[in-house]
Amino acid sequence: RASSSRALCGVRVLLANLAPHCSLPWAQRAIMGVAGSVAESPLMSYLTSEFGRVAKNQKALSLHQVQQLQPPQEFTLDLRHLATLWKLDADRDGRVTFEELLDFAEFANERRQFFGSLDFERKLRAQCVNDMWDIIREERGEEAFADWVIRLVVQGERFQTFPSSPNVNFMSRDAVMTLYELLQRYQVSSHIDQQGFLDMLQQIGENMNLMSLHDEQLDDVVPVQVVHRWLRQFIHAYTHLFRELG
Repeated sequence: RASSSRALCGVRVLLANLAPHCSLPWAQRAIMGVAGSVAESPLMSYLTSEFGRVAKNQKALSLHQVQQLQPPQEFTLDLRHLATLWKLDADRDGRVTFEELLDFAEFANERRQFFGSLDFERKLRAQCVNDMWDIIREERGEEAFADWVIRLVVQGERFQTFPSSPNVNFMSRDAVMTLYELLQRYQVSSHIDQQGFLDMLQQIGENMNLMSLHDEQLDDVVPVQVVHRWLRQFIHAYTHLFRELG
């Protein structure tokens, strides 16, 4: 019982951390109560216009573009919330198409009709957490999560290689900083600053014989394998709480 109680408290902390510290107003009252399909409602024209404004003729949005989406009015949705981004990026390729945006709007509308208006934003976030957990708890779920986060933060940027570290893929400092920003709600900045985060990952890379800290060419990159490993450990720490609850 004591173990289950501690685990329950831990899950409450997780859900609190997954909840937004800064919310982004997102959609009209229409998404909060469309009787039928969002695609057949006035909200469809807004979604089309807003996606086009941010996409600038691209077929899909990167993470930073997703976070630029602007609301017409009242509904709030945090687009820095990992589980919400997971749900939004349905194929987990790190980019969001208009079809995925529309599917998420349909999902949110259906959940709104099921949950009602009271505390809807929190309930929607919790639903996204549960849906993500259903995948992560599978045999290769933690690896799939790490793969997806890396795709999300590199934002289409190609991995780099260097002669001094053959057969090792590297991601840029910018991608690492994007990851750091994405983890802000987990109080990462209270433990380590941006440069310290980069230095830590690079130190792990050297310990794994993937890079040399003395190679100036590698000053602003981190082995992808290191970030992948760190993300698996990160999500494992949270999923362990759910497993304790059974």
